[in-house]
Amino acid sequence: MGWTPPPSAAARYHRGWTGPGRSDVIRHLVASVDGYEELVPLAHGAAAAVAEVMAASSAHVTLIVGDEYCDIVNVGDLEPGQVTYPERQYYPMDSYPAATKRLLSHRGYVSSDELAVVDEYRAQTPYAVPASFMGVPIVARGEVFGELFLTRSTGQPPFTQEDLELVMDLATVLGARIPAVIDASS
Repeated sequence: MGWTPPPSAAARYHRGWTGPGRSDVIRHLVASVDGYEELVPLAHGAAAAVAEVMAASSAHVTLIVGDEYCDIVNVGDLEPGQVTYPERQYYPMDSYPAATKRLLSHRGYVSSDELAVVDEYRAQTPYAVPASFMGVPIVARGEVFGELFLTRSTGQPPFTQEDLELVMDLATVLGARIPAVIDASS
């Protein structure tokens, strides 16, 4: 028996991500991304599945290419000017030093944290600051490949540390698939 979306919107938040429920969610994502053979469809499928599981307004996959971030895909309720498949949207990692340091040390963040990365994001985003957000590293083979970033809108409960821990696991599922699709396309 796998994960199924909860029947009501209220039940989608803070579901107690432990034991069998947590395992079901992870298996759901593994099954959701297993068939993808190319990077962009893999990123889109993973972002959509994670957004659904986490009741997120939007989900974004950004990879690290050299010393730059590269936006790969945005799903969900996007801000004006955001597109699902950005083309050549690169920006230097040193533009976000606190985020880069946190991600490269295999740690995530939640907007309710009192961290430099949260202040940095609020100050530098070209879009409206979401009511709640989190970012986690996408890790594979011990290396950080990028970031999975989720948002929730006003009126939705804010993300919690418990949510962050689950999304860290989900980002690792995505990370485990990335080297395979990159190697296959080389």
